[in-house]
Amino acid sequence: MKILLFIFVIAFFVFLTGCSETTDSGNYAIVNIRSEMTQGTVSLAELLNKGISIQKSEVDSIRIKRVRILLSRINFHLESENDSLDKEFKAGPSLFVGDSTETYFELANSVLTAGVYEKIKFEIHRFSTSDLPQYVKDTIFKDFATSDRFSVIIEGVAYKNGTAYDFNYNGTPTANLSLKFEPSIVLQENVTTNIYLQVSPVDLLKSGTSVLDPRDSSNVNDIDNLIKAAIKAVKKQ
Repeated sequence: MKILLFIFVIAFFVFLTGCSETTDSGNYAIVNIRSEMTQGTVSLAELLNKGISIQKSEVDSIRIKRVRILLSRINFHLESENDSLDKEFKAGPSLFVGDSTETYFELANSVLTAGVYEKIKFEIHRFSTSDLPQYVKDTIFKDFATSDRFSVIIEGVAYKNGTAYDFNYNGTPTANLSLKFEPSIVLQENVTTNIYLQVSPVDLLKSGTSVLDPRDSSNVNDIDNLIKAAIKAVKKQ
């Protein structure tokens, strides 16, 4: 009987020890990353009215209906001089979505160790050929899981001399981006923080003093480069 009691006590102690090892300290902040397009139209007249210098415009105006950008490897960087202080937020693919309704879309949700963060890092991504079978029927990612392996898809309407032209811009830029928060953000334990990744049509299509036509294949390199610089990160309540 004493032996059985001794075994029971040992087993119970091991159970409690295991629970204490797997129980998290709870020092985590909740983070929602959302995406949005801040306006829907690039108008030559509007730009000129704002005093923006435009020397060349290939269109009168452009209305972007929807922009989608494939992202991966989202990390946050702690405020420190040590470049190794990246905290992984999401390893797999995520999809930036913005449309003309100017509403936000949920991009990724997770937790991070509470602290002060100065940057968010991510990659504008193309699926590898080996990834395609995994995502070819995925309702979110299937348009990016084709043999072309697009990383950006922009749908809209271009207007020239009163005539509307539908367009689909399919790009393949890739880039590792590091966006600095101004100021750094404080993620508090058990507090939810909303971070918005934003683009505007002006940032996507205005190069210097020119407004580019996304239907013109000679503009592909310029637009792909603009896309890399177009995403902004802001904190909202």
